[in-house]
Amino acid sequence: MIFVITGPESSGKSTLSQELAEHLNWPMFPELARAYLQARQEEGGQSYRYRPSDLLILTAQQQMIEASLPREGHCILDTDLLTLLVWWQEKYGPVPSIIQQGWLAQMPRHYLLCKPDLPWEPDPLRENPHDRQRLWQWYKHELEQRHCSFSVCSGLGPTRLDSALTGIRQALV
Repeated sequence: MIFVITGPESSGKSTLSQELAEHLNWPMFPELARAYLQARQEEGGQSYRYRPSDLLILTAQQQMIEASLPREGHCILDTDLLTLLVWWQEKYGPVPSIIQQGWLAQMPRHYLLCKPDLPWEPDPLRENPHDRQRLWQWYKHELEQRHCSFSVCSGLGPTRLDSALTGIRQALV
């Protein structure tokens, strides 16, 4: 089964993804957007702001990664198309059909929705330090509206990892 770590900025997704991969000895696929946008910033300078075309490129890249996922066993994705869906709506409005179609073509998965109960950590790629709770509600709403299997992960340190492991155990029964 695919387990996707998702949620708003600075909610511990990448750290949790690494911890789960190490703890469970499962393959983990890192967030594509971070490396892609860091490279764009290096090319265009600190003032680079991502565009709709960037999100479409990331959609295609995410689909290529997911096409290569193992069909047997379990793996962890540090975000997936849900993040691109939420960000498209946040920045540009209605989601284009190519992203919607990509969403519908995904293999079944279980989401681990990270609560923004960790302290905000500044990062040049982050832009929402004051409305993480609103964004978390948006992620939750999207998961519910799309009838996705998901668990909420919360807490600090080992408590957050335990919360995620509980969600995984429940999804596997």
